[in-house]
Amino acid sequence: MLSFIVSGVASVVATLNRYLPSLRFIQRVVHRRDSHKWGVPAMLLAVPYFLLANIFKGILEDGGHALFSVPLLWCLVMGIVFIVLGPISLLLLAKARTREAVARWNVRRQAQSLQKERARAEWTSSHADSRSS
Repeated sequence: MLSFIVSGVASVVATLNRYLPSLRFIQRVVHRRDSHKWGVPAMLLAVPYFLLANIFKGILEDGGHALFSVPLLWCLVMGIVFIVLGPISLLLLAKARTREAVARWNVRRQAQSLQKERARAEWTSSHADSRSS
């Protein structure tokens, strides 16, 4: 029973990813480092979704079929997702840049310690040579 539900959810997600490019865009912004910078401009994509939701709301208020509430809900959800995507991508970008800065700092620190060890070894060897002569 559980495997049936999981496979059903997986097939629905695969279908939505194939036919709704906005979901692919959201996944790319969230999961790829080079795309984090596009989160804030992506917030502008929420505007067409909310405008479309407003059109569906008008159709429903004018006595349209109740099935228009499904795309209305979809437009509202996608609009909210794009609005929330901006701050999330900024947080992910800050986290990635902090991780990169720490990695650069560690590499620099290791290089400095190696330079100190080499300088110490050279000084010791040159100092030992001057004692022996």
